[in-house]
Amino acid sequence: MEVIYGKNPVMEALAAGRRTFYEILTARQNYDEIARSAGKIRVITLSRKELDHIARSTFHQGVVARVSPYRYTPIKDLMQKKVVVLLDSIEDPQNTGAIIRTAYALADAGIVIPEDRAAHVTPAVIKASAGAAEHASIARVKNLRAAAKELKKEGFWVVGLDAQGPVPISEVPSYDRLAVVLGGEDVGIRSGMEKEADIVAHIPMKGPFNSLNVSQSAGIALYELVVRKNT
Repeated sequence: MEVIYGKNPVMEALAAGRRTFYEILTARQNYDEIARSAGKIRVITLSRKELDHIARSTFHQGVVARVSPYRYTPIKDLMQKKVVVLLDSIEDPQNTGAIIRTAYALADAGIVIPEDRAAHVTPAVIKASAGAAEHASIARVKNLRAAAKELKKEGFWVVGLDAQGPVPISEVPSYDRLAVVLGGEDVGIRSGMEKEADIVAHIPMKGPFNSLNVSQSAGIALYELVVRKNT
């Protein structure tokens, strides 16, 4: 059993229908709205202090649910996607959640997360994704480089995003099947993953400050490589 929290994450988990709900715990002011969506699921009202304790967070917005564990998507199922995003050593749950939200919203992209040195799909990640993680196809793999190789065999072109990349992102060709590699907050794309990239691109910036948060970079890259090139 897992606990998820936040009004949007819980409502999106209900809408996605992937999890078994055991009970929903809510502040009194949210009861009517949650009960309408919950159907036959038991809804219990608790104090904010009790919800803080169960969620292990104060950012639950008065809604907490006990649910079945998150189920990752097999990597083979991502091969049906047009866009896949690989997260290389991204360990901040806020960044991981924000990237999942952006990738799903802009491109219906599959997400690949390695088992080690990565933020997995936790309640904090689900909250940061505003519930998008409940709908998105997310795979967890032992070896991210092997996953990139597998994607390339299936016809994906791998584009790494790095501040020192030699190619401006606007000059990356339009690909029918695209895999975007995003590097960790401090180290960027590891050398082994960079070797798998067909192109390593950068986002041109003006001014002396030349660094973007990885989730911001993900949004810009996906808009440029997917949305803009298909409009």
